[in-house]
Amino acid sequence: MGGPQTARAMKNIKDIRKILVINLGGIGDFLLSTPALRALKKCFPEASIAFMGVSRTCEMARSYAYFDRVIPFTFYDEEKRKFLFTRSFQLFDFLRALRKEKFDITINMRTIVSFFGALRMAFVFWTIGSQYRLGRDTEGRGFFLNMKIPESDAGDKLEMDYDLATVELLGADISDRSFDAGLFGQDLGSIALLLEKEGIKTSDRIITVNPGGMLSHRWPLENFIKVIEDLLKRVSCKIVIMGGAQELGLSTRLKLRLGSNIVDLIGRLSILDSAALLKRSQLLITNDTGPMHMAAILKTPMIAIFGGGYLTRFDPRKISSSTIVLSKNVVCAPCAKAQCASLKCLKEISPDEVLKAALRLLGV
Repeated sequence: MGGPQTARAMKNIKDIRKILVINLGGIGDFLLSTPALRALKKCFPEASIAFMGVSRTCEMARSYAYFDRVIPFTFYDEEKRKFLFTRSFQLFDFLRALRKEKFDITINMRTIVSFFGALRMAFVFWTIGSQYRLGRDTEGRGFFLNMKIPESDAGDKLEMDYDLATVELLGADISDRSFDAGLFGQDLGSIALLLEKEGIKTSDRIITVNPGGMLSHRWPLENFIKVIEDLLKRVSCKIVIMGGAQELGLSTRLKLRLGSNIVDLIGRLSILDSAALLKRSQLLITNDTGPMHMAAILKTPMIAIFGGGYLTRFDPRKISSSTIVLSKNVVCAPCAKAQCASLKCLKEISPDEVLKAALRLLGV
């Protein structure tokens, strides 16, 4: 399908009319890609840029001015990291429709985690049929790309830097590494009304707790409960629990143990409402998941409980100095597992460590 190319080998840059960006990661992956997306738009101001991602990232993507179109990709289970090939005929029709749009450039802004994942993305890219196919050559798995950057599985730099290096192949200026935080979390009106209905005043200190996320990234719920109970004894505050609709099971268990001591907003917030809540909060205690990256960009003081994920890639301290990361060096970490029976990396982090970090950030 052609060898690697650079921006010099491309046709006249003015002839680039249509670009498709594919990112099948989560909210955090999308947010870390936004400096690169801004650089891409500045490099091709006249081109039509479409974004394709899972439903949750599309919700966030619609609030950014970088895209002329946002396309939900409903053939991927983000939780299990698998394509839904049970709907293969619909998937093929979907991709054939994209092929008819004649995108000049298609960009994959995610790691290629396995050989089978590479085959699936190759099918997507070759069916769409763009002349220029950009992305990461993760451990040599980017064979279907003709413009690519090297990458190891674990990574040796922040995820954002891989996305910036990718668009740099097209001649984009990547000197601006800032985040457009002003595009989300600014309007506190709706979240203020919701909190008021739950009995939280504007003068109240809010500690937000995010106990969900990928199953392999979840600190034991019992530990979260212990930290919340201790915080309520030590600090004058309101505890707000956040999470997605898929985490309603956590809501039931938390209410059973903590009752009216918490304000449970699991499954009740949009992505942008979640960002607004984090901006209003004085502290976030979270697993390694999307709200962790939101809080880092918004500079909300935060404790990030990091298990087997790739800390080098996703370390929020590289974005915000108001962050404490708690993690343990175990022989099986880091890993890319979606589920784990052991969770040794997380179970070694004690509630007392989290409590001490919380009190430190709160200045108590």
